[in-house]
Amino acid sequence: MSGLRPFSILSTRVYIRRFLLGEVDNYVSIRNDPNLLQYIPWWAPLSANDAWTAITRQAVVTPGAINVEAHMAVVDRQTNALIGICSIKVDPTGQQAEISVMITPGWQGRTYEQETIRALANWAKTAVDGPRVRRLIITVDARNTAALTAFGAAGFAMVSQGLWGGQVPYYVVAM
Repeated sequence: MSGLRPFSILSTRVYIRRFLLGEVDNYVSIRNDPNLLQYIPWWAPLSANDAWTAITRQAVVTPGAINVEAHMAVVDRQTNALIGICSIKVDPTGQQAEISVMITPGWQGRTYEQETIRALANWAKTAVDGPRVRRLIITVDARNTAALTAFGAAGFAMVSQGLWGGQVPYYVVAM
């Protein structure tokens, strides 16, 4: 990975960083968790080979780059445990980005999701090394009331709604 600038986003309890190549099994476990996938109908489970490809690709991505979807590790600072996945994709104008946050069920209910959302949003909007976008959006399955609560607590508000594949209701929230 030489040549890549260091990247991390710090908050009180979490840090967000690039995935490490040795984290493929953890990535698959989080990414394929049925408790998380039930609220992401546009994602299919990943095979180990697909996960390896994703991790190796993500290891060299620059988070915040225009039109690049960067998936990053969410790590608990106290235990160094990988507790989730977050992502950002800045649109071609550089003015708006879509973000996502998935915290594993074992770490949910302790405001880690809110803290991760706030840290990622703050970096994306204001950090010198961030994309400095004006607007952030998140697509949320309307059935995922815990995520909607976390995004609302982090300052997001609903701006539109629809049906994914004509069946699954979703909201787009923005800040």
